[in-house]
Amino acid sequence: MLERLTDPRNAAIAKPNAHALALLDRVLARDPAPVICEVGVGIGATTVELCRKLDNRGRILLFDFEDRLTDLGTDLVGLGFTNVELHANTRRRYDNYNWSLTTLLQARRQSGDDPALFDFVFLDGGHAFHHDAPAAMLLKELLKPGGLMLLDDYDWSFAVSPTMNPQKNPDIRLDYTEAQIETPHVRLICDLFFDHDPAYRKVEIGYRVPFEHRRAYQKAPFDD
Repeated sequence: MLERLTDPRNAAIAKPNAHALALLDRVLARDPAPVICEVGVGIGATTVELCRKLDNRGRILLFDFEDRLTDLGTDLVGLGFTNVELHANTRRRYDNYNWSLTTLLQARRQSGDDPALFDFVFLDGGHAFHHDAPAAMLLKELLKPGGLMLLDDYDWSFAVSPTMNPQKNPDIRLDYTEAQIETPHVRLICDLFFDHDPAYRKVEIGYRVPFEHRRAYQKAPFDD
């Protein structure tokens, strides 16, 4: 998987997410061995840098398609990382990372463990409401008090996607209404489930409205 980082055709997705790395630095400043989560690994650009920052401390749990995680996991083991846990889903129509997160949360509750597991979560999934709304609700339960969550593509919509907009892909109108095509789904998720929840506070990461591409939150208790 990681060999794809040097392919010029992947230039747009070959750079690690600077906000994710900066937020992990904040977490590491208070806990040198955190448990972190990345939902949606792409081609591993951010994942490998998160692993380097952890330096085999703590744990990193990855959620994505089985074929992607198998390839990436092999590469990470080859680089000497031993703290990586793969939570894979198939490519069946209704199987996705939400089922993996559900299974994890249910297992923790049934075993009597504290459901709150993660110190940091980076959600970079499908960016569609039916995928990421359930993921956000599950991750809110799995995030520790004081933990940080970063949601990617806050301003993304099908309408602005270079590959999925109706002009490029007319069949998208068979799956989504015009309102669903025009609406940034991650922004809607943030408004519904985070912005009005007193247990969550927005973390400033350098954006100014209306140019937010990512949004971060901290779960109470908040840093001063």
